[in-house]
Amino acid sequence: MPNSAILLIHCPDRKGIVAGISSFLYDRGANILHADQHQDNDLGLFFMRVEWDLADFALDDAGFRADFQPLADRFQMEWRLAYSAARPAAAIFVSQHQHCLLDMLYRHAIGELRCRIPLIVGNHATARELAGFYGIPFHYVPVDKANKAQAEQTQLALLEQHGIELVVLARYMQVLSPAFVARYPQRIVNVHHSFLPAFSGARPTRRPITGVSS
Repeated sequence: MPNSAILLIHCPDRKGIVAGISSFLYDRGANILHADQHQDNDLGLFFMRVEWDLADFALDDAGFRADFQPLADRFQMEWRLAYSAARPAAAIFVSQHQHCLLDMLYRHAIGELRCRIPLIVGNHATARELAGFYGIPFHYVPVDKANKAQAEQTQLALLEQHGIELVVLARYMQVLSPAFVARYPQRIVNVHHSFLPAFSGARPTRRPITGVSS
């Protein structure tokens, strides 16, 4: 795998965005590996992910940020830069069912998920044995209506203690509070079997077919 950089952007949709980014990268020696884009016509927004090989790229991180900012300002871009060599610290949240967690841990073990997993957090204790098999600390934090706010404070303290950069909800059957989400903006991934938001709950696949929730 080449050492690469990944640029994520979103901004108001208008002509010239792709040409501007492509020219910027080409002029600095980038070999583009992947480029994906999407327009949201209802909101008038443009989204793009572009990845390029760093082998012949002329800019380091600081140089890129300084040179790219005028182009970002021109198109009113919100943007984020990441590198494939980086290993972000990810926490996995899980409830009773472990199939999503199991798949993630296996992919991590074979090197397919390029991250560090310092801890797994469960609102049930059922995943403790699986976490132990993979050598990852497991933290049991029960959650109910009465203690939800306190439980989230405990969870957030664990995330801060371990320097977590990304939170993955692996079929975590709790709705995070707005305060929790605000602590990790655009850094929470929900891996869920549901057809959200239309069909939520534990058995959502039955509802479009049968019209019942359980």
